[in-house]
Amino acid sequence: MGTCYKASPKSKGYIMQESLYNLVFERTLLCSIIFEPRLFEELNPSIKATDFYLPAHQDIYTIMGELTKDDKPIDEEFIKKELVKRKAFDEQVMMEIILGNPVANINVYCQEVKEKSRQRELLSITTDIKKSVIEDMDSSDETIAALHKKLKLIEEDEFTGIKIRTSKEASLEYENMPVMPKYETGVEVVDQKFNGGLELSQLMMIGGEKGAGKTSFSLQIVTNVSNGFKCSFLSFEMPWYKIQNKLYKHRLSDIQSENITIVDDGRDIFEIERTIRKLARAGTKFFVIDSLMKIRNKYYQGKRHEQVSDITDRLSKLCMDLNIIIMLVVQVNNEDQKSGRMAVKGSGDADYDADIMFFIQKDKDNERKRIFHCEKNRQNGNEFKEEMYLNPKKVMFQKHAPSVFEMEYTSTLNDTPKIEMAVL
Repeated sequence: MGTCYKASPKSKGYIMQESLYNLVFERTLLCSIIFEPRLFEELNPSIKATDFYLPAHQDIYTIMGELTKDDKPIDEEFIKKELVKRKAFDEQVMMEIILGNPVANINVYCQEVKEKSRQRELLSITTDIKKSVIEDMDSSDETIAALHKKLKLIEEDEFTGIKIRTSKEASLEYENMPVMPKYETGVEVVDQKFNGGLELSQLMMIGGEKGAGKTSFSLQIVTNVSNGFKCSFLSFEMPWYKIQNKLYKHRLSDIQSENITIVDDGRDIFEIERTIRKLARAGTKFFVIDSLMKIRNKYYQGKRHEQVSDITDRLSKLCMDLNIIIMLVVQVNNEDQKSGRMAVKGSGDADYDADIMFFIQKDKDNERKRIFHCEKNRQNGNEFKEEMYLNPKKVMFQKHAPSVFEMEYTSTLNDTPKIEMAVL
């Protein structure tokens, strides 16, 4: 049976073989994104608006990208509003998409849409060849070079989402990379062991028993990094004003105050991803999330340990994709707290996603003393165990025990200073 030819709706009047497009796959892809908006972030930029055959589908995908950029939800109403504004709304097309069947694994649909797009591009090139050689009688080197360039672009434009480099290409790219800064934490032990600070593209996990000082440790690093870089503290354990109250004790400068953002809303992993991407686009490179146990995945129906593994896997990928640092506060299993080991509570696999793992252990004889463990270190392989002390006045970690003078003005770890210490 021969191939059927017909005009597609809104196909701008030209005839196209049915084998060069699949509207059902295009609708399924768009429907899946509307049902689960985080898919757009995973597809872009591997899938472009021009990969869709139907112009109406191209318009919808373009608007999805604009909504994401403006930090607006990808849903039917927002898409319709933008289409109406541009006088491009087609109710029938939108209804067909909404009534489609969303799928969780859309890779096969993406590959099909991309392959059809590549075939149409090849057909377009054959038309260009015919026009240049037969009609225009032009076979110049310039024309051949232009056609060769188009073919190369088509060859490279596959749906893989994977950047493949030869060792030679990687070497050249590495040599031309700008020098990446290390982020000093302000914690003397950490900065010494990590040769000056933390590098980008790493997921850190900070664990410890209740009251060990995980949040204080995180805030200490944030305040120090904020001296020169933008930071964000995503607090799901306590509201923003409690975090701000803790920051007061660090006596922030104007620059530090401007460089620190506090977020206490949006606990779903996809909302967190959207927030981090938005802040990263604005220049934020350093993030703290407090804590893992408060994060949920509304699309994941599996057991909690599987959900936790999925969450940490996403955060690890986010660090690499955006070239950022994420410090994730985690809870530790009770049996591991006693032995001084660190295993993330709720998942046996989440540990593998971490590049760096810190564990803060309380000393039973000294309420201010802590044993600081580094149990995993992909940055330079330097694992260690050191004593540190929590300064009760500044609520920060230091290498030496608090002095008698500090002790005199502070009653317990949880109290603020009884009187303001005079500035000498």
